[in-house]
Amino acid sequence: FVPGVDSLYSGMSILQGKENIFSDCKKKFWNTYKTGLMYWPFVQLSNFVLVPVYLRTAYTGLCGFLWAIFICFSQQSGDGTAKSAFLWFRREKVNADGEPSEK
Repeated sequence: FVPGVDSLYSGMSILQGKENIFSDCKKKFWNTYKTGLMYWPFVQLSNFVLVPVYLRTAYTGLCGFLWAIFICFSQQSGDGTAKSAFLWFRREKVNADGEPSEK
C-alpha cells in the first residue's frame, strides 16, 4: 500500500479546477505505485536495520517528507517515476551552473 497516491492526484486536480479530476490519477497511478513499492520497503528495511531506536520516528518522518515532495513533483511535472525526478534534478543542476544542458 502506498499512502495517499490516488487521493493526492484527484484532490490536487479538484483544487486546480481541472475538468477531469481523475485524468492525472489514471496516467500516473501505476508508475507512482511501483515507485512506492521500491521506496518504502527500502526505507523500512534501513529503518529497522541501521537506525537506532530513538531516531526511528524522525527517520520515518523525513522519508515520508521526501515521499511527499516526490508525489508533489510527480503531480506537477513528472510521470510518477523516480527516473523523471532524477532527470529533472540533474537538468536543473546543470542549468543552475550556467552550463548548457546539451553535452
